[in-house]
Amino acid sequence: MVPGAVLAAKHMAWHAMHVASTTDLTGLTSATLSAYFFYWAFQRIPSWIKEDISFRNLLKNRSDASKEELASLFLVVEKLQYTAKSISELDIEVPQLYASLLAFIQLSGQMKQKQIDHCSYKSDVDESDNILHDKSETIRDTLYETAGKAFDLSSLRSHEIQDALRMATFAYYDDSDTLAKKLDGRDYTLIHHRLHFRPGKIAHYIAVSPMKRQVVIGLRGTSTLSDFCTDCCGRAVPFVDDSSHGDKGRFEIKAAETNTVLDSPKDGIVEIVSGHERIVSEDHDDDGDNFPRVHEGVLIAARNVINEIREFLFPLIECQYEVTFCGHSLGAGTAVVCAMLLRSKYPEIFLKPKGIHVYAFGAPPVLDHDTAIAARMYCTTIVNNSDLISRLNISNLVTSLMCLRKIQEKLSELEMCPIGPVSSVKFLNKLAEGISGDSLITPSELEQTILDAHSDLTLRHPQHLFLPGRVLLVYESWLNEREESNSIGERRTFQCVQTAGTSAVFQRLEIDGLRCLTDHLTSSYFEILGIDYEF
Repeated sequence: MVPGAVLAAKHMAWHAMHVASTTDLTGLTSATLSAYFFYWAFQRIPSWIKEDISFRNLLKNRSDASKEELASLFLVVEKLQYTAKSISELDIEVPQLYASLLAFIQLSGQMKQKQIDHCSYKSDVDESDNILHDKSETIRDTLYETAGKAFDLSSLRSHEIQDALRMATFAYYDDSDTLAKKLDGRDYTLIHHRLHFRPGKIAHYIAVSPMKRQVVIGLRGTSTLSDFCTDCCGRAVPFVDDSSHGDKGRFEIKAAETNTVLDSPKDGIVEIVSGHERIVSEDHDDDGDNFPRVHEGVLIAARNVINEIREFLFPLIECQYEVTFCGHSLGAGTAVVCAMLLRSKYPEIFLKPKGIHVYAFGAPPVLDHDTAIAARMYCTTIVNNSDLISRLNISNLVTSLMCLRKIQEKLSELEMCPIGPVSSVKFLNKLAEGISGDSLITPSELEQTILDAHSDLTLRHPQHLFLPGRVLLVYESWLNEREESNSIGERRTFQCVQTAGTSAVFQRLEIDGLRCLTDHLTSSYFEILGIDYEF
């Protein structure tokens, strides 16, 4: 927990004890406490977050669309309920969910602090004994470091990736004149710009540079309640492009440059060996289980985008223009699926070195296991540190629910579930201890709970989705983070690994205070790419 949150918990504990003597608190619930806590946190959001264009868009008042959006929200809730019922792994009951969630946030902070203190103590002991060792690392840092191959920051901060982030962030502009001026400064001409406030449709633009012979499609991330509805329609559905007359999933997998295709005419099976996995695809699939599976809401949004830009985009493709899709958050996921939709009409552009490419910043998991890996040829996904959005999938939800149930059982054992005056005060006093107090469960118990959850999960479950393509994970070591926080004016030190969305590093949530949310902001992505924020 952040230090301010500790003060808030102490204040709530004092207030609860004061009121308990004169008020019946049987109605005080964990939901009330959670609402109070998050309202307090919202009021103290730092100014740099409020200045982020993606955050500002979330706070805009769009009253003209509110009724239609709210009507759609009920349909989304029904979809979510249907999805939850269809996945047996989600059948995990967690009484007092909100209290368990607050305790989990505190527990995450305690685990981080314990790992840092342990490594710092070990380093101090080694120095006092004149023993030379490599710098001690936390369990978390080791997980990140071993997630893939080390990737040079100078390559991460290439002009192509930096320009793609700028282009993705341009999509957050509402005003077409402002957008056109920004694009003109980068030698692009705006030819189409559309805003949307309905579920299944997202704001986007298309710009062209005759000098570079490039066309860029920028897609906006979640900015409205309608976008949130699109996010929530997260059921994995078969990807069937109507224009392809049943094009099979094997095309998508076979397209990857880094893969080796081994012809195996026996039984119509083609085996593909990739850098991460060994994938077997059926050439003929009467049952339909070999179709790629994608995020339902994102697929609907991508189809709508392609339908709206086809009259501008298709002639440019036929004129041999290079195509770049770029987006942040929901826009990033939609960009990937838009590229998939182009494959049936223009498969040849996937075979050219720079025919088409997608740059996805902070994308949510949108593709099934095999299709996510196969997208390596044409998709680069950049993930910033503990970005929560890039880890929101069914497998992580199941793991988190199991952790919350473990915490709830411990709260019940200690009589801390906030269901009355006494237990509520005990619960608030526990929160008031912050990260320096005793943890409800030990690190080994928490880790075992996570491992147990993973052992029960099937990664190729039809409803499990993953980050697409080549994934560049940028992270800051917890030890470096603490050292730099003690040094005024020091630039933050980042590291990067090249991995895949199926990596174990994305199979758990990292609740690091507010950072799991702020790491998702466009301004945070500008920071890791080493460029000034200009919005």
